[in-house]
Amino acid sequence: MPGVPSNKACERCKKRHLKCDETRPHCHRCTTAGVECPGYVQTRKFIDQGATVRRRYAPYQEAHSKSSEPNPSRVHIEQNSEFVQSKDNELGVNEQVLQWNQPQEQNSPLHLQMEGTRLESRNDLMRMDVSDPGRSGTDPGPQQTTYDAPEARSMFIPISIPEIAERSKSISPKAASRGFRTFEQAVNSTPQDSPDIQRVRSSESSSHRSEKEEFQDIFSELMTGTEHEIAFLTRHYSEVIGPWLDLSDAAKFFSVYAPVRAINNMSVKYAIAALAAKHLARVKGATSPNGGMFTSPATTEIYPSATQVDWFLKAANYYYLAASDLNNLTSDGYTTVSSSAVLESPFETLGRWIRSQKIQTNLKPASEDPDDVALIRKTEELLATATLLTMYRLLDMPGDEWHMQISRIRPLFDSLLNVYLTASSPFSHGIRAAFWNFARQDYLGSYFTRSPTHLDPENLGLWRTAGIAINDQKKFHLVQNGSNLSREDQAANGLTWLNTKVINFLARSKQIQIAQWTGSPPTASSEISGASPGASLPYPDTETWLKLSFEYQTWFENVPETFRASVRIERPKDLSKPAEGSRLPFPEIFHGLTTCAAAMQHYHFGRIALLLNRPADEFSAPSTAFDRLQGYREVTKEVEFRSRELCGIALGRPQGGVRIFMVPLLVAVGQCLESAEEHQIIVDLLRGVEADLGWATEYAVQKLLDSWNQGV
Repeated sequence: MPGVPSNKACERCKKRHLKCDETRPHCHRCTTAGVECPGYVQTRKFIDQGATVRRRYAPYQEAHSKSSEPNPSRVHIEQNSEFVQSKDNELGVNEQVLQWNQPQEQNSPLHLQMEGTRLESRNDLMRMDVSDPGRSGTDPGPQQTTYDAPEARSMFIPISIPEIAERSKSISPKAASRGFRTFEQAVNSTPQDSPDIQRVRSSESSSHRSEKEEFQDIFSELMTGTEHEIAFLTRHYSEVIGPWLDLSDAAKFFSVYAPVRAINNMSVKYAIAALAAKHLARVKGATSPNGGMFTSPATTEIYPSATQVDWFLKAANYYYLAASDLNNLTSDGYTTVSSSAVLESPFETLGRWIRSQKIQTNLKPASEDPDDVALIRKTEELLATATLLTMYRLLDMPGDEWHMQISRIRPLFDSLLNVYLTASSPFSHGIRAAFWNFARQDYLGSYFTRSPTHLDPENLGLWRTAGIAINDQKKFHLVQNGSNLSREDQAANGLTWLNTKVINFLARSKQIQIAQWTGSPPTASSEISGASPGASLPYPDTETWLKLSFEYQTWFENVPETFRASVRIERPKDLSKPAEGSRLPFPEIFHGLTTCAAAMQHYHFGRIALLLNRPADEFSAPSTAFDRLQGYREVTKEVEFRSRELCGIALGRPQGGVRIFMVPLLVAVGQCLESAEEHQIIVDLLRGVEADLGWATEYAVQKLLDSWNQGV
């Protein structure tokens, strides 16, 4: 049975140094001797599950309490699993005691106080406020739990953030069917909802589940914060999610350097764990070990019953720890971090720290002094944490909300720019890697809302410091030597700058249209919801449009040969249909480099955006209706060509970093194409992204369906 200790003698045999046969509930040796068996000491280290755990281990607790008469306010449970015993050093599982005390107020929050009896000073103690995730209808109010835990900081995790709860409402259907509560229910538990939970748990206990499955439920909860779970999540992040963030960074800061920095930086460690756990929640715990068909996976690739774990809850826990540590690292060392501080944007937290006089004075990018290098490393790590926590939010967020999630990046990078320009130094590797991630998210989020980007493309010093070459004529160009970026990364990041300029061109066009409809003068960019104050918008006239078009053409003509597709099938067979002659309407295109595949998709996207938003020219516009019709046909033909190219790269099923960032692009293309077959392919591509990668796309599908239905 789960919870029964193994290799532990009863109290009488232990005192007499006799071999115990460990018969339950009473030792056979004691029974034969005609004496009452005192029972077994049973302790287990676990995350509080309240009534669930007490019910599961009630028979053994009762037998022990009758014989040894312990304090009824203490519950003793001990490990019982060969896996746990063989991994005890790895998982850091020790005998623990849980003490339950009744509080004064029924509705007061559960207070978790950790007292490590083996710790040498109270500086090692950790106190957190949590809501009891395992209350039943028979338990009167919250309780105080004392954990005797040497590894308390890594094992017991607070749950008390409404905002995280909102982001982590849903759990896997399998977990829900087993009676797990959602994170929101755990935080906002009340006596009124306890009977419902009790009924679910009663049905659970009456189901025909094996003892192994019962134990796995508890064991997955025990593993939160353990060495094995952190290792498993870190590896999953490095192999699956990190490459998404290294889309234009051949040096791979996020998939290689960030996990190494996490060894000594708790905020990075927990942010990695939070993002990896949420991704696993989105894909229902499915993993793809890299082992071959005939080789066994590594230990760090395996998690017991991964598809049955409540990964959403684990993700929320790790998010809280990462945000808390980020606040601690950026505080003055004397201020206690409040829950409201943890809820704020990580950019706001980090921005205050960078703007402080102390950091502005002491941050010296060009210095080789160890203290100065250490401060730069700390800045990189804090920025990496902010990047990961932002990806955590974007993972299941509709595209219309992306823009506001990074609303504080402009003042953050402006503060960094002041320091780096003074030192005449380019951004360090970690800062540069974070910048290009935010720049990409910036223009894609702005496209959904047709708002100005937060990062100003006219602030040439910022983009040059981030690693791309822009000459005095404000034209991007590749450099052979003197750049820390590969030519592929230069080209991809230069395209990000061009796309940022186009999105601002569209935002200005929208302002002009609104002004014409309302009869009022165009508003300043700062008056648009979520717009970046101070961002300069190009005037949407024909001259500006032509300059942008020439810049795109110049970019395309000068990219390295690696941007050419290595595989292309013009009319691939539709294997989903039995007919021999069935062909897909799009080509299938494959690029050897992930960076190049993504860049070519975004290149076609930028050209389509320009084609569909050419301003009317009163002086050189065609004078006849036939000329205008010819112009429309040419635009339609080019839009169709670029749409087919973009969809062809998507059909080639590139790596995850390409697919998650092509969602806004497919939305744009879907509004340009007309046939039902093309529409179905785009819907399948979008839903495939969510099914394979956990990146939310259903909102995009609904957006397209609404658009297509309007045209019917």
